Amino acid sequence: MNTFPFRPDQSDDGLFRTRLAGRHARTTEAFHQLRATAEHAASPQARGPGLYGQRVAVSEDPAEGYWELISLRDEIFLVITSCRYTKERTESVLPEGFVEFHFVLKGPARVEFSESGEVQIGSPNLTVVQQGDDMLYQVHCGPGSWRMVSMYVTQAYFDAFVRASLGAGNAFQKKLDAVGNEQVFCHQMPVGVEVLHAIEKLLANPYQGYRRLLLAEAKASEILCASLDLWQNHIESENAPGVFSTRDLRLIEKARDIMLSDMTRVPTIPELARAVGTNTSKLKRGFKFLYGMTVFEFGHSHRMNRALNLLIQDRLSVNEVACAVGYQHQTSFTASFREHFGFAPKDARRMGSADEVLARHAGDPLHPPGAH
Repeated sequence: MNTFPFRPDQSDDGLFRTRLAGRHARTTEAFHQLRATAEHAASPQARGPGLYGQRVAVSEDPAEGYWELISLRDEIFLVITSCRYTKERTESVLPEGFVEFHFVLKGPARVEFSESGEVQIGSPNLTVVQQGDDMLYQVHCGPGSWRMVSMYVTQAYFDAFVRASLGAGNAFQKKLDAVGNEQVFCHQMPVGVEVLHAIEKLLANPYQGYRRLLLAEAKASEILCASLDLWQNHIESENAPGVFSTRDLRLIEKARDIMLSDMTRVPTIPELARAVGTNTSKLKRGFKFLYGMTVFEFGHSHRMNRALNLLIQDRLSVNEVACAVGYQHQTSFTASFREHFGFAPKDARRMGSADEVLARHAGDPLHPPGAH
């Protein structure tokens, strides 16, 4: 597959939209620019309307990899990321009415919604997004390896696809129809086995030219079908997401700030909800939405990280650290710390710097440093 030519005057800290069409370009603008240069062995008539694709180099350095962009008849815009970024890349995503499916296999991202809150996108993960007409978001991708597939599905195609699959008045359309102009729908969920298998086949596409596009189209339909099943299961679960306004996101961030400002006590969820002026249900769902974890998981993770810093950098005693992060008994703190990091608090100083330990812990959560 041919690669879109790199121009040195292009901004070098954005993602594919910036690379193709400049700062603050829309997804469709990037694909229109790509279409003008896409070259395939098959004729335009054989390809059919809107069926084209091309690889786009991240930079002049081949080691940074590429994005592969494929338009599936101007109804689904497919972006395959296979990159190793050398620095953080940031890009604004303007609302275009898409229903977005982002499958992050490697490389967690940070997303900001209109200055109203941040969402941490982990991996492996499927995130479904739809923006209101006045809600933009900004995505931040840190340096390192990235492997993901994004599907931007037009509203008309998604509605027709879901109606044909599930009938009118289905749960998906009801949820998305409820999104207001200044709201965003965002739901994170683990990637299911069927979805993962279809994505792997897409990423291993052995063909070139027209056959490559046809296989991508087939796999995109398979991925969409499997994703709807996955999403349906989550809608029916107690963790079903809601729609959040900018005010909701600010209140949830305020609750986060309260938790982090004083770790010597652990507020209950009802106390947090009353303190910021929301209800417990929205607070719990909001933490899952913004941070990808429950209120308890968020608070526990930050207390453990704080404890690690106090042990290694401030060299406080284990008892002093236990009190500083809200534990009344040293034995309870020691048990929680060991379960979280894989080694006892008294052994923390020989494990290296706090940053090194946290980096290793984040990189391999199933086998944290010191675990046996």
